[in-house]
Amino acid sequence: MFRNYCLLVISFFLTISAHAKEQYHWQERDFIINSFIDIALQREYDRKQTPMLVRWERPIHIYVESDYGDSQLQAELLSIHARHLSKITGVPIYFTPNVKKANIIATFTDMDSVEDKVRRYIGPPDKIRTALDEAICLGNFSINSKGQIQSGVIIIPVDYARQNARFLDCIVEEITQLMGLPNDSDDVYPSVFNDSSTDIYLSPLDFILLKALYSPRLSAGMSVDQVDQNLFKVIDDLYYSGVIDNAASLVQEGSLKSYLGD
Repeated sequence: MFRNYCLLVISFFLTISAHAKEQYHWQERDFIINSFIDIALQREYDRKQTPMLVRWERPIHIYVESDYGDSQLQAELLSIHARHLSKITGVPIYFTPNVKKANIIATFTDMDSVEDKVRRYIGPPDKIRTALDEAICLGNFSINSKGQIQSGVIIIPVDYARQNARFLDCIVEEITQLMGLPNDSDDVYPSVFNDSSTDIYLSPLDFILLKALYSPRLSAGMSVDQVDQNLFKVIDDLYYSGVIDNAASLVQEGSLKSYLGD
């Protein structure tokens, strides 16, 4: 009887241990790798572009422009999220009152003014007509020949974003994509990079993807093959450092979600 009792106790603890080590799908190596390739090395509105890893290799300076809505609230929300991204990626992010010193311009406007803003900060609207017709808010960046992001623009039509209940989503998604994760995919979830998702704030998977993007094992300008050769070790690093196992709690540290108490 004592032997049977011992076997039951051992079996119980083995069951508990197995459940404790159970992973979510977004913690699985293959899912992370596929998600990273999909989000970092594809282009939502430019499928002809040769895939290349892009990221910032210098500090970011953001200029905030607002001609619609509560400018103080807009700047506050953007600032909280920018600080969060800086903490995750290690890229210094500052705000500047001088547009000439900025390498990212974030403009909050109304829907009727979007094309004027595009014309002013990006170029002829017809060149990004598909994005204008489909997107609620816009993000655009330029890179040099080495794949280093040089500048970016975020355009948020406050009225239209609020009508679609996407105001916070726009702030979070657009500047996050400007870090070097420019694509959206329904196969990547939970994530702000999934247009079919209800996620407003950075998910644990988004946290992992940002950590991977700014791994010292990767660099701007890498081809898909070069990323493939290094990504396995990048994910290993994230496992060994506890980033993947603890992503659900780590992503909340300094986050906009925590700041707003959601």
